[in-house]
Amino acid sequence: MRLRVIVIEPEQTVRESLAMMVEECGHEAMAFDVPENCPFYRSETCSCPQEHACADALLLGQHLPRLRGITLLERRLNGGCKGAAAHMALLCLPWSDDDHSRTAALGCRYLETPLRLGELADWLQCIVERTAPGRRLAPRDAPGG
Repeated sequence: MRLRVIVIEPEQTVRESLAMMVEECGHEAMAFDVPENCPFYRSETCSCPQEHACADALLLGQHLPRLRGITLLERRLNGGCKGAAAHMALLCLPWSDDDHSRTAALGCRYLETPLRLGELADWLQCIVERTAPGRRLAPRDAPGG
């Protein structure tokens, strides 16, 4: 099964590397520098007009220009996001105890940078195994908020 993975990371080299790693694992990557450039993340709460999730997985940088990645995840998950929290990961190093606690409370994963291809491939394979083969996703160009 080929997953759709949204990558949001302001640092161009990190974003491009992550997207390339996702694609090397055989999955589709939609990469953006800031949430507002992603059709699904233009607002802090879930704005997908569909009944389906926008993607199978999300890789989100912790240090976004206007807010921290963990804050964006909290707002979206509390605002009706249709994605599975277990399929969302924050990227960061170093991590504070508060970051660990908040990420665990959401049920999300944190991945330390630099991220190894094997670690990413293992995480994505776990998502493949938990994802129904007939799942439907919102269209790529669905307007978000």
